[in-house]
Amino acid sequence: MPGPKTHDIFYKNLKEKLDQKTLESFPNYDKYNIFVQGHDFLIYHDFYKKVSKKALDENVERSVQLQEHKFQEFVYNYLKNAEESGSLEQEDVRLFIGPGYVMHHLLDAYTHPQIIYYAGDHTKNPEYKTWYHGILENLLDIYMMDKYENKNAKNYKVYKDFEIDKSLISDELIKTIDDSLRSTYGIVGGGKIFDDAFLQLALFMRVMKYDKTGIKRVLFDAIDPITKGSKSFSYHRDYDGVLPSLNLNHEEWLNPTDGSIISTESFIDLYEKALDDGAYIVDELEKICQTGTIHKDDVYSIIPNISSVHGLECEREFQLKYTKKKTNNR
Repeated sequence: MPGPKTHDIFYKNLKEKLDQKTLESFPNYDKYNIFVQGHDFLIYHDFYKKVSKKALDENVERSVQLQEHKFQEFVYNYLKNAEESGSLEQEDVRLFIGPGYVMHHLLDAYTHPQIIYYAGDHTKNPEYKTWYHGILENLLDIYMMDKYENKNAKNYKVYKDFEIDKSLISDELIKTIDDSLRSTYGIVGGGKIFDDAFLQLALFMRVMKYDKTGIKRVLFDAIDPITKGSKSFSYHRDYDGVLPSLNLNHEEWLNPTDGSIISTESFIDLYEKALDDGAYIVDELEKICQTGTIHKDDVYSIIPNISSVHGLECEREFQLKYTKKKTNNR
């Protein structure tokens, strides 16, 4: 999946494509950019406490549930719970699910298959020398900051882009998230996890990504043979290494789980396509919310039931079969 900064930029670019009526219903749109981190909040939650493999595995397992299963059902349950509780009229409740959660999932679904094809599996494998997937996503963030925001990731205080005023997070939002995660996935206490992670995200970016002097990069690279993935941290890097994986020359690449699906799209092509399709989805979803009545058929007609891992139908098992240089991952 793209990294946190790429998702953040996507949220900001999306605003430029939304219908005026949608924007009028979201006067505080700019204040809620962190919502677009979607199911990744489950990964960022208590990141500084993850000293045991068991704790990390629990976080990953929950995140995988949201990535690969019941996407339509979760969105519908969320909106229905909001309707029944009377919180659907609240701006933060609607911003979280449309421009936030759904758009995170959509960008992943469009771009993740290509990232996996070029960089290998999205989950760490102890057989690999390092976690190339995470390294690519980190470089991709740096590239996107330069291309879309004209920012030098080496010295920009990126963590400030992820700070949020706690008062902007309503109890109704947390309850809606909690009820929906429980009814869809059987996840208990999910609202508290998201609530904590909303505030922990800026700390994650400050500790793991912001690296003005480059000292963290040296440390992360030094311990990578042990962690097999710490090279995916620190923005104090040059992004030249990511350029071949952007497929700017429009070479053929395969969906990593289905070789019959062939594309020549670049990462930027996929990103822009996600923006166009995403704007339509958010506009239509907001129209439904404005009626105050949520019907399953309406939601399902708008939300594609696709996995954010391989971009194909939810519930389809992910099996990594095709990568550009699969043998080099070992």
